[in-house]
Amino acid sequence: MLTILIFAALTSATACNSNAQAAGLCSISNTGSSVEIGATRPGGSGGSGGSRGDGGDTEAAPASPPPACTDSLCRGNYSVVVLQPTLTDVASFAPASAPFVDEPDGVGIVGMPMNFVTTAGVHEQAGTLFDLPVTVRFTPTSYRFIYGDGTSRDSATGGRTWAELGRAQFSATDTSHAYAARGTYTATATVRYAAQANFGNGWIDVPGLLEIPAGATTLQIVDVKTALVDKTCLENPRGPGC
Repeated sequence: MLTILIFAALTSATACNSNAQAAGLCSISNTGSSVEIGATRPGGSGGSGGSRGDGGDTEAAPASPPPACTDSLCRGNYSVVVLQPTLTDVASFAPASAPFVDEPDGVGIVGMPMNFVTTAGVHEQAGTLFDLPVTVRFTPTSYRFIYGDGTSRDSATGGRTWAELGRAQFSATDTSHAYAARGTYTATATVRYAAQANFGNGWIDVPGLLEIPAGATTLQIVDVKTALVDKTCLENPRGPGC
């Protein structure tokens, strides 16, 4: 008797396509901070028998013997056995952390812009699922700057330094912020990424966006007061404010 085995599970990396996902053989999910990829592989045969309403087990009736094969073209009888998936594997992928800097470094003046920059780019993380290669690509889509004084700003870019922009210190930029009062503040940034997974047969979009903290920086905001004097500090080192 010929036995045909049907493996109801993921057996290769290239099998994790839309059809395999729809069948529940593999999954791609977004936790908000990482991409989780899971898959199943066959182990043993399915369970024996069903379950009665009272919770007891009942044995399946024995199968009737197949009819005798008398035709000259008969290829024999066969049965079909479905192997249930019993092994699982999960791979987790997260974007790399992006640096976050402020200008001037750690010190600002009330009412004057401080510049904030975070540098994030397209990058890939590689891993394995059942010892098969999987790659996830992360692409930054937008940025949020949280300035620590109750205000924040969304930006399409991570900003650029004053030197890169060719501007003087304390110039306003697309990601700068001016603090209204002196004090100590903690500024942070978040990078939003879109993700794609590749099992060897092309890129598959991962639903949703991932929000990854870029870091934090502590700022000291001070007042600057001016006064009219008759001499500079070089001329009179003991003068007011010198």
